Amino acid sequence: MKLFGSDYDGTFNRHGSRDEFELQENLDAVAKWQAAGNIFAFATGRSINGLTYDRHVTGIKFDYLIGLNGGIIINDQDDVIFRKLIDPDISQKIVELIKNRGLEWFSVTDGLQGYHPAIVNWRIDDELWQKLGIKESFSLSLETALANPVAMIAVEMPTSEDAATFATLINQTFAGHVTAFSNINNVDIGASGLSKATGLEYIANLHGIDKNDVFGMGDSYNDVPMFEAFHGFTVSNANDEIKSLADKIYPTVSAALEDVI
Repeated sequence: MKLFGSDYDGTFNRHGSRDEFELQENLDAVAKWQAAGNIFAFATGRSINGLTYDRHVTGIKFDYLIGLNGGIIINDQDDVIFRKLIDPDISQKIVELIKNRGLEWFSVTDGLQGYHPAIVNWRIDDELWQKLGIKESFSLSLETALANPVAMIAVEMPTSEDAATFATLINQTFAGHVTAFSNINNVDIGASGLSKATGLEYIANLHGIDKNDVFGMGDSYNDVPMFEAFHGFTVSNANDEIKSLADKIYPTVSAALEDVI
């Protein structure tokens, strides 16, 4: 038995830069991978409900979904099997720092619902988002979201350089409490010690899968821990630094799955 973990945005689904044929190839390759007795997981920085729309529209299937860069894990029955939270006092201090810097687009979530004004405004007229309950799940006030358990705080920055700088600031200021990853022009802040790699490790341990039979694929800096812990793959659209850190580069997830099945 083998375990393959794939980032979603930019890797499994490249959205506007990828046609439907390539996405369907990935879906077919996952089905073949699972039929051979292997396990497939998505490893994303998104919350669980943040993939509701994509699950409905694209029909993506998985054995496990690792959300919030390892902060929450669900199985294919939508049961939460793992979640680690940020200390409430630390969450308050991080939000204060964000607001003091004048950053407007940030979210606070327990992994399932939360305060997320950017995504609500983006889809505010989309009837399907409302039908699926996504708008409601992301419409908590900031005060309510902070009063609830907090598994991630995510911040949108002007540039990728700003994101990298801000992630470093968070890691230095709140060392031992949280881990921050820059992800293109976003910063994802979760509980200390978590990553997509720890999520894959948790699943591998559940099934007694050897480390040498675990593969991780992604296109950004929050995917690097998977490269370091397991066989690491990236896609051809990743930047040169990410490519230099991966073991292999593939045009699609389906190509990687076909190679290691």
